[in-house]
Amino acid sequence: MALVSLCMVSLNCWDVIQQCLDSLIENEPDLCYEVILVDNASTDELVDQLPRRYPFVKLICNDKNVGFTRATNQAIHESVGSFILWLNTDTIIKPKAITYLIEFLQSNECAGIAGPKVLNIDGSFQPQCRRGLPTPFASICYFLHLDRVLRKNSHAQQYLLNNLPINEKNMVDAVSGCCLLGRRAMWDQIGPLDENIFAFGEDIDWCVTAKKAGWQVWYVPHSEIIHLKGQGGVHAKPFHKAWGMHSGMWYFYKKHLRNNYSRLTSTLVLFGICVSFLIHCAKAIPKWLLNKLHSNKV
Repeated sequence: MALVSLCMVSLNCWDVIQQCLDSLIENEPDLCYEVILVDNASTDELVDQLPRRYPFVKLICNDKNVGFTRATNQAIHESVGSFILWLNTDTIIKPKAITYLIEFLQSNECAGIAGPKVLNIDGSFQPQCRRGLPTPFASICYFLHLDRVLRKNSHAQQYLLNNLPINEKNMVDAVSGCCLLGRRAMWDQIGPLDENIFAFGEDIDWCVTAKKAGWQVWYVPHSEIIHLKGQGGVHAKPFHKAWGMHSGMWYFYKKHLRNNYSRLTSTLVLFGICVSFLIHCAKAIPKWLLNKLHSNKV
């Protein structure tokens, strides 16, 4: 039986998933694992090519895009490992990254979730790999970049936890779903990902749910991966991505935070999310037009 089940979701990402699986084979040669990939109706060559090149991957094909959250649940339901790893297809596993996360959970019985240090392709740090609660004040500081000014204010730094050293392990509120290791026992206790979230925000929601159930969430920096952020999948549809991100924000706020704040504060939070959504859509228009022009030429 596999020690760890790697649960992945694909959508038109054949170009990047090969790097991910190759790095897994090369850098985790002694790890006992299974890989379960749920494909959300890709139109590229992934479904045809994957079984030929990576026959060890169990492929489940959906006839439509059911979203990252539901597809991840599908993969986990099919898995058997004592540990469950969410892994994005646009990641590259560095040597023993998964093994280090497993060893950390094995040696810390109160820890239910662990996440690695996540790097860009140039080696720079992705701060979203460890997060605190996105309270209204912390969120405002993040979106207005006030956290860069109020560096000594722990409340202003709460969302991305920039006040914590990046090379020291720490207990946090959430880690990134691009590479998130959880215990099977915790999954059995708190249940699957919340499918009211189509995509974006399901990681912080599951981490906060785990913490409410008494489990610890840890950032473990001696485990490292590279995240090729924004390549393929839903990122090719910027308006869908913007809607998924912002609807997920509001859902998370209603579920976990709204009861702690006044109706006026909640109204302002909703207004801020709507403004952010419109800004993201406006920024996405040039890219959308370029994609349209390219597709028309083809």
